[in-house]
Amino acid sequence: MTASDKRLLQMQDIEKSFYGVRVLDKVSIDLYEGEVLALLGENGAGKSTLIKILNGDYQKDGGTILIDGRLVQINQPRDAEALGIRMIYQEQHYAGELSVTENLLLGHLPMRGLMVDWKAAHQQAREQLKLLKLDLDPTLLMMNLTVVERQIVEVVKAISGNARIIVMDEPTAAFPPNEVALLFESIRALVKQGISIIYISHRLDEIFQIADRATVLRDGKLVDTRYIADISQRDLVQMMVGREVTHGTSQTSIPDSTNASPVLQVSGLGRTNLFSNIDLQLLPGEIVGIFGLLGAGHDAIINAIFGEIQPDRGSILVDGKSVTISNPRDARRVGIGLVPADRKVQGLVLDMNVRENVTLSNWQALSHWGFFQRGMERNRAQQWIDRLGIRMAGGMSTKLRFLSGGNQQKVVLARWLEANVKVLLLNEPTWGVDVGARGDIYTQLETLAAQGLAILLVSSDLDEVLSVSHRILTVYKGQLTGQFSRSEASRETLLHAAAGGTS
Repeated sequence: MTASDKRLLQMQDIEKSFYGVRVLDKVSIDLYEGEVLALLGENGAGKSTLIKILNGDYQKDGGTILIDGRLVQINQPRDAEALGIRMIYQEQHYAGELSVTENLLLGHLPMRGLMVDWKAAHQQAREQLKLLKLDLDPTLLMMNLTVVERQIVEVVKAISGNARIIVMDEPTAAFPPNEVALLFESIRALVKQGISIIYISHRLDEIFQIADRATVLRDGKLVDTRYIADISQRDLVQMMVGREVTHGTSQTSIPDSTNASPVLQVSGLGRTNLFSNIDLQLLPGEIVGIFGLLGAGHDAIINAIFGEIQPDRGSILVDGKSVTISNPRDARRVGIGLVPADRKVQGLVLDMNVRENVTLSNWQALSHWGFFQRGMERNRAQQWIDRLGIRMAGGMSTKLRFLSGGNQQKVVLARWLEANVKVLLLNEPTWGVDVGARGDIYTQLETLAAQGLAILLVSSDLDEVLSVSHRILTVYKGQLTGQFSRSEASRETLLHAAAGGTS
């Protein structure tokens, strides 16, 4: 894609502090008309703060913002909207029980007297959808759309009001690999109309497909802005983390299965309309990946093992003994822990601090004669903070909501390690986690496996399962479709099996 020479946006020497901590230190970026600018950096680098200043959610402490060379003041989101700035955040905001039309025209539905003119409303929605060449029935409920269709509806809503700049924050975080191209087609259509895009993503392969330039932030400071054509992915990673990240395919040895007994064995597990005939086993020290495209049912399988979903057939054995897991408490009792996909809703208590979250699943062990041992709690929490490299500005008393995504994920991991589980289940463990923290998490998983922990990892990220797994299972429509050793697995073979292909 080629952008024009017209500079649309300038953010110059932007400064911002929270509670005396400088989070943006004289950061400057610019954006040209019809350009896709990638805004990159690890979690905590300052990306979110910068775009929230652009949208009027936060007020800058210093610096200037210019649109078309004219100084502007953005004190609230309404000011940004009036300037043609639209935000599409990672967490989609839509009314699932309303139709596409209602979501697009909410607050602006055409009326005929006192009644909504639905014929005119649906026609308006169709015209808006055509802007991105989306052939979608506007009468469908949003909850019945695919993730990518909902995201594109969000884009249509953003451009329907004379948008000039659209900020996309991790727009493909929940997309299966085969649907990313649909969003990119929409972005290219926007660029042809002269609309400019600020694109935030941890998926660096996407940056090289869609962006013209990349601006990198680190620790609240501008590192550099470079043309994509002049830089490699390795260069970008080094700019983001300040060091070379070399983690690739797992180098840990594959456990010897000759005399080993499975720590977890699942036989014939099924739940009507979700999954069926699931057979798998997990050895001590083994990392088994389960790969499937979005909606394949692979996440439901580990939720059933953890007791979040009740299977209606099959059996689960732990250390060779049949167990009944009716709820997560039963799973914890037999030594199974789960790091969920939505850590903020299921995995963490955001208004509790780091120390309390780390020890949450092990409070009973920290009590003696009815008294809770605060000193022991601090010592145990500090051990995991040091071991996993959990970073926070205010020490272990910092509330979880103020940590980056990568550090929040490390806290969830620390909680289960503190509880001394023997089987660790992970569901999409690095969604929304930056490249540096992702490498740290993979390294920790390999270290834990080397110490004997059995790990079952569910992911729709091909690179993730290829990076750390000793064996990989594929799932399609709730059924296992393949099993691959590390040497047999490739992107092509896994995608083929996960799409229902047969050898």
